[in-house]
Amino acid sequence: MAFLLEEFQIPSPSQQLLDRFLIGYPRDGKFHRLDELEVSVYLLLNNRVTNLEERAEDFPLVIKPNPAGAVADADAVVIVPRGAGALPNEGLLRVALERAPEGAMCFVHGALASSLPGARRQIQLARSRNISLVAGTPLPVTWRLPEIDLPPDTPLSEALIVVQGKSLGAELHSLEGLLPVIERRQGGESGIRNVRFLEGKAVWRAGDKRLWSWPLLGAAISRSDSPQGDPARDGRTQDIVGLGLVPKLATEPRCWLLEHRDGLRCAILVLDGAVADFNFAVRTRDGTILSAQLFRPPPPGEHQFSRLAAVLEDFFRTGKPPWPVQRNVLIAGVLEIFGRAATRFTERVETPELAIGYTR
Repeated sequence: MAFLLEEFQIPSPSQQLLDRFLIGYPRDGKFHRLDELEVSVYLLLNNRVTNLEERAEDFPLVIKPNPAGAVADADAVVIVPRGAGALPNEGLLRVALERAPEGAMCFVHGALASSLPGARRQIQLARSRNISLVAGTPLPVTWRLPEIDLPPDTPLSEALIVVQGKSLGAELHSLEGLLPVIERRQGGESGIRNVRFLEGKAVWRAGDKRLWSWPLLGAAISRSDSPQGDPARDGRTQDIVGLGLVPKLATEPRCWLLEHRDGLRCAILVLDGAVADFNFAVRTRDGTILSAQLFRPPPPGEHQFSRLAAVLEDFFRTGKPPWPVQRNVLIAGVLEIFGRAATRFTERVETPELAIGYTR
């Protein structure tokens, strides 16, 4: 197995994933080890190589001087860029797809590519060499509180997710959290017709105009275990949505409104200061609301990476991708739109290129 890493800090996604395959991780009620696994690592920013050298003394880890050497004999490759993975290292991925053995498996933590054409090029290269390729984060497979999922083929009318963080990391997390839920709807994912960006007080005015749903926001935040304001100060329970406190807590909100090609309306709300966890809510066409928290255990353990490691291990053993790579293509295309400065100054951006449909 080969790891191509941009950085190796503690904690970081690269450390969380590498350590689980080197040391083991909790799975199915016991501590699970991968015996006789040989691991090679290439580290781009080698100022952190000391942490890797310490692991190489205790585990079957070989540090390689270049990415091609790391992947040369690999059955599986994991690529981890810096941070949340919203800024992928397409050069490392290209080396992996060109130099890994034919028939290998490859996983990219975070976004597959920084643009829609880039994602399609990587997939075409992977297919030309019979390499199974997917990308993602722990959010699609982490625990949900409560542990719910949308029943297959359920008609949906609208969806909403609340996240926090800097752009574009928060936006990546929102798509990784929401798409696995809504792609189970009737007809599957249909792609996105248009995108609209809002920030500041315009976010709250849009909610008042029903461009996104205050009741869905209330349902989502009801699953939070970290409401800010008075609950964070003295532990009291408080309906921060119903009392109109969210605009006072989230003073620099931003919002993305997505209209899907089948009519589904989605809202991404980045609300730093209101809550400190990720929560979603969806409304079915009969009016039923489903909501849950996407549970992220705190650092340094971050055991959502154990869930991801289990999914990746199964992928590498069977060769069957855990989700359609078209999800990763759609996310790459959406993040490309989000990252354009012009998007933020246009009332609505039509996105015919995001007519990317798939089912799961």
